[in-house]
Amino acid sequence: MDQKITRNFSYYEYAPNSQGGNWFPCSEYQKCLIDEHAQNLQIVRNALPAKATMRITSGVRVESDTDRLRVNGYNPSTTSDHYFGYAPRIPVGSSKYNKYGPTFNFAIGAADVVPTVVSAFELFKIAVSLTSFGSCHFGQIIYEKHGSSEWVHFGNDPRMFLSPSIVRFLGRSRFMQSLDGGKTYTSVIL
Repeated sequence: MDQKITRNFSYYEYAPNSQGGNWFPCSEYQKCLIDEHAQNLQIVRNALPAKATMRITSGVRVESDTDRLRVNGYNPSTTSDHYFGYAPRIPVGSSKYNKYGPTFNFAIGAADVVPTVVSAFELFKIAVSLTSFGSCHFGQIIYEKHGSSEWVHFGNDPRMFLSPSIVRFLGRSRFMQSLDGGKTYTSVIL
């Protein structure tokens, strides 16, 4: 059953890699995070040229998804918003462990998107413009590339879900790019 969130996005598109087409969020909180994300993503989708589309390639992640990505040469973060409310473990001794403790409890939702008709970088520029002008609300938009693959990462705005002091504590850059599959990131000003 296709459970639509918006005109162009459904819950199954956000499913962890190991889940099927009937997937649905595991809690009301996760559903709220996904609903917020899809509403903002729809605004970006509506701004694309005619015949352009967007496909979510990675939404909700569980630790097996992160392991699979690492095996395939990507560098997913243990503190990624892709966990949509789950609290992934952080390796003891890492700098992230020293900052957050044994689990990351602030994952508020993110999805990686691949467009058609326009390039991923063009999608990135459109989304940054819409977010900068307040038409939609994303906390992070990242243009990412790994080999010949490219996509845009859209993260929920933490101000919608977390206290101002936690938002300051997280201290995330808003618009970034990674040209090496997540090994390094640089801030982008358009």
